[in-house]
Amino acid sequence: MLLVGVLFLAYSQCATAAIIKWSQQPSMDPMNGYSFSSETQVPSGVADDFFCEKGLPIIGITWWGSYWDTMYQGQSHYPYKNSDSWGDPVPNPPGIVSRFIVTFWQDVPAGQGVPPWSHPGTLMYAETIPIASVQETVYGTINRESVTETVFQYDAALPVHFVQEAGQIYWLSIQAVDPGGDPLQWGWHESIDHWNDNAVQMGFSPTGWWDLLPGEDMAFELKAVPIPASLLLLGSGLIGLVGLKRRLRR
Repeated sequence: MLLVGVLFLAYSQCATAAIIKWSQQPSMDPMNGYSFSSETQVPSGVADDFFCEKGLPIIGITWWGSYWDTMYQGQSHYPYKNSDSWGDPVPNPPGIVSRFIVTFWQDVPAGQGVPPWSHPGTLMYAETIPIASVQETVYGTINRESVTETVFQYDAALPVHFVQEAGQIYWLSIQAVDPGGDPLQWGWHESIDHWNDNAVQMGFSPTGWWDLLPGEDMAFELKAVPIPASLLLLGSGLIGLVGLKRRLRR
């Protein structure tokens, strides 16, 4: 118990010394670089998989996304799957998202469930982060003929750390909460980096499954707190002391 207490204290004191444990950067390529609907208004949701190498708890997330107008040029484009068929509304955050739902899931490998491609399985973690706790900044723009898409970067600390098991694959979903009926809507931006299986999207299939997004992975970074080498040495020393004490009692 003493060692556990010391480790917990060290994590608390190192909360600001985060490291990036996973990174998939946004695609700003005019030929790609789409944002896919992941919000409560449609409703819809997007998820992507990642690998946990060392089991360090996730304390924060960075992700990228954009807004678009479903009534572009007087025509409704609702429902939709990505943002780049019509106009991007504003160069600044429009203030329609009230919060983001961040969810982690266990992995269902390809061929081991329905649908047959890999997808999120058992719910492991879900937290709702108010927009006031999210730093939203302009990341850049993508120009496609008459359409200019503004891509935003979002940074947020998790209210509760997500603890994982080393060597496992997990899925992350990020869903915006925005008011129903508002013509401005939100999508999660795709990444230039690809790992393992494609991202999936729920909300457009009559089966209710996670639909495959062929060739797509989403843009996000996961942040963790490292265990300092000095702490590991301290932990080893404490374990040795505990063992010595037990031997003396015998």
